[in-house]
Amino acid sequence: MRTRIKICGVKRTADATQAAICGADAVGAVFIHGSPREVSVSDVQALFAYLPPFVSRVGLFRDAEAEYIREIIQLAGLSILQFHGEERDSDCHQYGLPYIKAINGDDPEAIATMHSDYPSAAGYVLDSVARGEGGTGRTFNWHNWPTRCGKPLILAGGLNADNVQLGIKRLAPWGVDVSSGVEDGVKGVKNHEKIRRFIGNARAARCGE
Repeated sequence: MRTRIKICGVKRTADATQAAICGADAVGAVFIHGSPREVSVSDVQALFAYLPPFVSRVGLFRDAEAEYIREIIQLAGLSILQFHGEERDSDCHQYGLPYIKAINGDDPEAIATMHSDYPSAAGYVLDSVARGEGGTGRTFNWHNWPTRCGKPLILAGGLNADNVQLGIKRLAPWGVDVSSGVEDGVKGVKNHEKIRRFIGNARAARCGE
């Protein structure tokens, strides 16, 4: 099984384009007010301007107003929504786009109920969740990873080029999601060599080996 790869928290057009050139399946932008990676309404059209047609455009939101989400969908041409707040399933699937829901990987109860809580989700992102932002940039307890799931599971939280192969081999996720792991400390500014190494290592990994 080929593991899908998302480069997230992108703020610069050059970084989004580089992610696509290196083979990312999806590029994500943060639309969470107050996040250091937040993309402004004025910049959103330029951010994804040069992405190829088969690279998914993902927008991250947290308890945002529906009107704001609709505006970003139109401006950015989003293909997938990703929610990191207290949204209900009905809140998430009202936009006519597939959505994925972030689940706290350190909360076994949240993992156990994610299907019943978000039955309309296209998949789930298991992450180390923090208030006010998409994630913490730290790994969660991988022992909480569910052994069976009827929908795609995406591994996030603390991934980088050095540990992504281990995560794929051990957990066999449908996809992996990285943000701070391809940065040099400035949130939203990506290191292109780290993007290349992360994608290359993820592509070389084999699930279950």
